[in-house]
Amino acid sequence: MQYLGTLFISIIPFFESYVAIPIGIVFAFPNVQIVAIAAVGNWLSVMVFIWLLSGLREKVIKNKGSKKENKRSKRAQNIFNKYGVAGISFAGPIICFHVCAAISIASGANKTYVSIWQAIGIGTWSIALGVAFHYGVNLLEHLPNLNPFS
Repeated sequence: MQYLGTLFISIIPFFESYVAIPIGIVFAFPNVQIVAIAAVGNWLSVMVFIWLLSGLREKVIKNKGSKKENKRSKRAQNIFNKYGVAGISFAGPIICFHVCAAISIASGANKTYVSIWQAIGIGTWSIALGVAFHYGVNLLEHLPNLNPFS
């Protein structure tokens, strides 16, 4: 049940692995497994989103032919032009991995390229957050003067 709960939380956009990992670590679940399951769940949901969004984009472009630009799409295109797929993929915990993928796909990036960089970003951030939260929780256990709950 621990693993299924972690997987479920990590699949939900805006919660993703960066919410599932701290919850699992705070509840003293096995850290390595929790990080792996949260990363895989987050990765699966983002990959499905990328492939669906890419197909939708192709249909919209085929039907419309011309692009209407509004304020939001111009801003997203400027972010994409400034940072590229790799930069946007590593901004996942700040923006949300699903939004990062949407910006990249909407800007015309190849879905395979976006998928690879999203996988790298999700994996890197999941490991970094897992290590940070593991040692952060343990730090509070070993230094009771820093723990406001003791």
